[in-house]
Amino acid sequence: VLELAGAHARARVAGAAGGDGDFHHDDTVFVTHAAEGCESRQVFKKVLKNGAAGVFQGKILVKPGAQKTDGYQISQSLLLDDDSQFLAKPELEIYADDVKCSHGSTSGAIDETALFYLQSRGVPRAAAQGLLVLAFLAEAIEEVEDEAIADDIRGRLEGWLARHAGKATS
Repeated sequence: VLELAGAHARARVAGAAGGDGDFHHDDTVFVTHAAEGCESRQVFKKVLKNGAAGVFQGKILVKPGAQKTDGYQISQSLLLDDDSQFLAKPELEIYADDVKCSHGSTSGAIDETALFYLQSRGVPRAAAQGLLVLAFLAEAIEEVEDEAIADDIRGRLEGWLARHAGKATS
């Protein structure tokens, strides 16, 4: 829960997760724009395989008088098999008329054309899949302003991919 109560306040909230097997990850974010000229950005990405589950519930509330609000919300999942699932409920509730707000959610599989391209250039399938997963997660990691923290997150995700590459499906 986050409330932007001062004029021109800004907030960025992001998450990236990789799940395998009985993994269940739930993100719930509620951002209230209560003042004029505020901006919020929410970016959540999940990579799921072997029956893993992910949930995203997000809401942007724009109160009356919160004119010139800019709210953005995206949740996406990359499903590496047919057994995993992603459930999303993005919401906008707007009580001001001069705003720019958007939200969306998508789920999909690895792009087989991109995978084929990398493999045709000599990249082994598991490594190619890992590169595409990291590219998918990049938008969420880019939200982290502190480069040391962003590097730590990238390292942890690369470690997860290395541990799970041999178990890759599809």
